[in-house]
Amino acid sequence: MPAVPSDEEFRTYNEGVISEFRANHGKVSRPPFPILLLTTTGARTGRRATVPLGFGVDDEGRVFVVASKAGAPEHPSWFHNLRADPAVTVELGDSSYPARAVVTAGEERDRLYRMVSDGTSAYEHNTNRAFPVIVLEGVPAPT
Repeated sequence: MPAVPSDEEFRTYNEGVISEFRANHGKVSRPPFPILLLTTTGARTGRRATVPLGFGVDDEGRVFVVASKAGAPEHPSWFHNLRADPAVTVELGDSSYPARAVVTAGEERDRLYRMVSDGTSAYEHNTNRAFPVIVLEGVPAPT
């Protein structure tokens, strides 16, 4: 079972990806899939924090993300933040959008999750928790 990165390793990696994303108009060399930047407001601190996330687009054109945190036993801090304040900012390519984060549940959560995972990822084997799936209302699907 692969080890989950430490919070410091996550921070260091994310800082590099965010810099590259902004310098290259939303394009990055790592990870090898499209990402967006999600900015939330800290539930305790009130400070804005940005994280790079892979995303999916459903058949209705809704952009969504998954709170996997590489299979860590706890949800990522950005997920706790958006549950406290669902008003977020999303950077996609060269554009920035104010959005509302909506945590999905039940069949909708399962349907969206199956669009991005077949259930065999190492992340899923690292933990017993179900990864939350969040729709980012107000973000247009990339063309």
